[in-house]
Amino acid sequence: MKKTVFVLLTVLLMTGSLLALNKGETELENNGWFRYTTVMPKFDFANATRGDFTLERGYVRLSHQWTNDLFSKMTVDVLSSSAYSDGASIRLKEAYIDYTLPLKETKFTAGLQKNYFSLIYSWDYTNIEKSLADKEGVVASADYGLTLNGYLPKGLGEWELGAYNGEGYKKVFATSVNQVNKVPAWVANLRLTPVGGVTVGSSFLYNAKDMSAYKNGSSFRSGDTLRFNADTNNLGRLGIAPMAKVAVGPVSVLGEYIIYNYKRDLTYWRMTKDSSGHVVDSTLNTKDKKYAMSGFSVVPVVSLLKKKLELVGRYDMWNVKADNVKDTLKSHTLVGLGANWHFARREKGKPGCELQLGWQREQATAKSVKPTDTFMAQFRFEWTGLILPQ
Repeated sequence: MKKTVFVLLTVLLMTGSLLALNKGETELENNGWFRYTTVMPKFDFANATRGDFTLERGYVRLSHQWTNDLFSKMTVDVLSSSAYSDGASIRLKEAYIDYTLPLKETKFTAGLQKNYFSLIYSWDYTNIEKSLADKEGVVASADYGLTLNGYLPKGLGEWELGAYNGEGYKKVFATSVNQVNKVPAWVANLRLTPVGGVTVGSSFLYNAKDMSAYKNGSSFRSGDTLRFNADTNNLGRLGIAPMAKVAVGPVSVLGEYIIYNYKRDLTYWRMTKDSSGHVVDSTLNTKDKKYAMSGFSVVPVVSLLKKKLELVGRYDMWNVKADNVKDTLKSHTLVGLGANWHFARREKGKPGCELQLGWQREQATAKSVKPTDTFMAQFRFEWTGLILPQ
């Protein structure tokens, strides 16, 4: 099935480019991230829990400028995956249309596109790890929806307003009628650049009700007298994420703070058994459980040797509470160090071919749990080619 989908998408991409050649320019782009990852408890190499080579990203993009006001993009991601017998997977990451509105520097975007909450949409992976919101499962990096995007006068900044499914680009529960979102997730984002080298802003997320299974969800079971079903119904998701970036010469510091709250409906059966173990009574119950999460991430970067070398640091803190009780296993800190060597860059300083090295240590608040060390080495190669109209 996966191979069939891949072939069909490839044909569609090729057909689209051929039909578009006489309408305007088409850009073909390929991003490949070939990575080695090893994970272990506290530098214990002898007891590593992971050590493998993978293709973390295999983006194939086609972008086409239909007219001065109409633009489209489609991105397919081919990647390593142990979930399938052939060791690979394919997924659709972007598929959208941009239309420039009569309003100055404002466009309307429809389709599978970037999520404009927190730093997730502008995260360029100078730090090899995902952004905080992506890593902690607050939102997916892309989602199906409609957005308005614009720039403020005199280069003062940018803004976005969007309505999304709220399920992310993978749409995990799309096969179940009862677990597809029926209420959109609303997102607003504003970033200001009051002076050169300084950016400040914030984003906002609200979803009255959704059925997505996020990373922080779980199922419960307690003996024979109490059985919980999965708590997959999120109510009142609310998030806010102020951010700031300061760049002076070769040094930049990027940071954000995230507050993310929601509650879940937990549906469970309370069962009573007789002395023989037979169920003599059962009652269906529903209980609300409130979740509160917050944390921050700081990423300093130093560029050296005419931007060929980047030294990267990172510090995260993430706190998770359920019904005002701190979850010491999910709450944690993260410390990271890394270095990037650019063999070649593309236009406007975009990554071309680079070697990335990174180490990070994640420590749960529960001190009884050993910290986990992750080492990553990655060749990241990205190129673009222009197909001119005939």
